[in-house]
Amino acid sequence: MQILTLSSNARNGRLLDSNNPLRLRAFRFLSERYAQRERPSIAAEFILFAVIVLTATWPMFTLANALAHVMGLGR
Repeated sequence: MQILTLSSNARNGRLLDSNNPLRLRAFRFLSERYAQRERPSIAAEFILFAVIVLTATWPMFTLANALAHVMGLGR
């Protein structure tokens, strides 16, 4: 039976060993990077939120502008 430790700093932890499945290594990487951090950066969180909002709303504004030009309203 293999014992999995949550600390990759320990020498007996084998979560990042290349023999483990990719899914397990990816889970370990993401949990160390994002789930275990003490204070998330507010600026980074806001920038990511702004990028998501812009990505979601950009097609709507583009379509509205294209329809306005087709209808002859946007000159």
